[in-house]
Amino acid sequence: MEPILIAFALAVVAWLLVVGDLVRRHRPAWHWYLTGYPVAAWRVASTWRRVALLNDLAVSRLPARTLVGHLLVKGDPVRPVAPRISFPRATRMGLTVVVRLHAGQTPATYMQAADALVHAWKVHAVRVTSPERGLVLLTATATDPLLRPGLASAPAELLSALIGALETGGAWVMNLRLVPHWLIAGATRSGKSTLLARVITQLAPQPVALVGIDCKGGMELGLFADRLSALATSRREAVAVLTALVV
Repeated sequence: MEPILIAFALAVVAWLLVVGDLVRRHRPAWHWYLTGYPVAAWRVASTWRRVALLNDLAVSRLPARTLVGHLLVKGDPVRPVAPRISFPRATRMGLTVVVRLHAGQTPATYMQAADALVHAWKVHAVRVTSPERGLVLLTATATDPLLRPGLASAPAELLSALIGALETGGAWVMNLRLVPHWLIAGATRSGKSTLLARVITQLAPQPVALVGIDCKGGMELGLFADRLSALATSRREAVAVLTALVV
């Protein structure tokens, strides 16, 4: 009977591994809630005090002192105290932790410790924000959202462009009706032209007029000349196009 039980146990383990791999690939959110989140929450709870001590997030409290006659009697030795944290709350592909700051602490210290939290919790990234005074919100992302962005579920609206994925894995939508003016700035090769091309290709199928002003001689927007309602490639042409738009 023992060989049969061993074979049965191995078959069950193999079946669980196969099913787990299928769930991980086709239903990553389910896999995260069932296995990833409990493990990550345990890591957060078990490593928090050590990470806080190593990254100067803990505060040493002075010992109690009592004056007895002319003698100063000291209490317990100085011990660093880590900030209090909430229980890790699961998100779709990560978790969030609320930290209550010690007096005198600022979120800047936690921003510097973000990389240490990534390695301690074995996640892809940790974002630090401060929703209100005295609190810090740590948002951990389990995996790179660009691997499985899931952009197909993004709503298609007029004057809206689906740009990419947010750090949460959701869709990043640029809605020009809500925010009509955008300034895209960045260093060379930081992705400005790629972002602009994405906006144009997303707006191209929509019944809208697209006017381009490219004072590089059309080097950036010349590829989209067939779709653009007007394209200015010099300052003189830009003045003429802007004047026509105003009229």
